[in-house]
Amino acid sequence: MKRALLATILLGSVLSAAEMTGWISDSSCGAANASSDKGARECAAACIKGGAKAVFVTEKDKAVYKIADSSKAVKFLEKKVKVSGKISGDTIEITSIAYAE
Repeated sequence: MKRALLATILLGSVLSAAEMTGWISDSSCGAANASSDKGARECAAACIKGGAKAVFVTEKDKAVYKIADSSKAVKFLEKKVKVSGKISGDTIEITSIAYAE
């Protein structure tokens, strides 16, 4: 019984791990600012500076995720990024972030 419970917990942790490519954007505009367009990058930076939260937007399906600790992510507004982390609901806890190649 304990092994089954432990296996279920571990499996749930594995399933919530993710590695994705996308954009750091802002909570006000979300997917609308998820592009390499200079205006979108500047808008995201201005919105975050104005108090909006940083979010991660996936490149593939434009899903928007809140970022558990956005302090690292804000430094990556200029270009597309690759993130690794754990997803829980609509929030991602980023464990690594770098500019995508």
